[in-house]
Amino acid sequence: MTRKNVVLRREEILEATVEQVKQRGIATTRVADVAKALNVSSGLVHYHFASKEQLVEEAFAYAAHREMEALRIVVARSSPVVARMKALLRLYSPTGQAASWRLWIDGWSAGMRDKGLHDVMRKMDEEWKSSIATVVQAGMDSGEFSCTDARAAAWRITLFLDGLAVQLVGRRGALGKAEAAQWVREHVAAELGIDAEALKPRRSAAR
Repeated sequence: MTRKNVVLRREEILEATVEQVKQRGIATTRVADVAKALNVSSGLVHYHFASKEQLVEEAFAYAAHREMEALRIVVARSSPVVARMKALLRLYSPTGQAASWRLWIDGWSAGMRDKGLHDVMRKMDEEWKSSIATVVQAGMDSGEFSCTDARAAAWRITLFLDGLAVQLVGRRGALGKAEAAQWVREHVAAELGIDAEALKPRRSAAR
């Protein structure tokens, strides 16, 4: 029972670290901030993580693991390929994931100086591209998508979304989310050779 509690506490620390990094950024998040958020001592955090660098790296790995689990669930669905693509866009698109994108943009930046963090970000990026390519290929095989290279389409889609995320997060308010969402649908639809209307959310009017 004691061992189980230790594991749970470790996950709580990682969860709190992710939230602190979203709010403060990697550079200004301190171990003390994480401890305060959990109402525990900094010593307890250091019991599990020898340094802030280790804490941040494992927190990003923890957050990436959760995101990849959600991604794999979508890819494995038996739903129509357009529905799966829409679900992938909901997960990836910066128009509804601003807080998460602050985390990932910060991670890419810090990863240029931290190999462990770089490896976490690289693996996540590779799985995203591979998963999108898998769904695109499924659409090509079924005749629902009209493109010639699933891998290239996945790269171009993610590159567009990555660039859009930097603008939405870095220049908050410069671009409206509704307009950005429309651009996402148009760009992805052009890559897939389908009508952008097919990528619209079912209840767009209620949002």
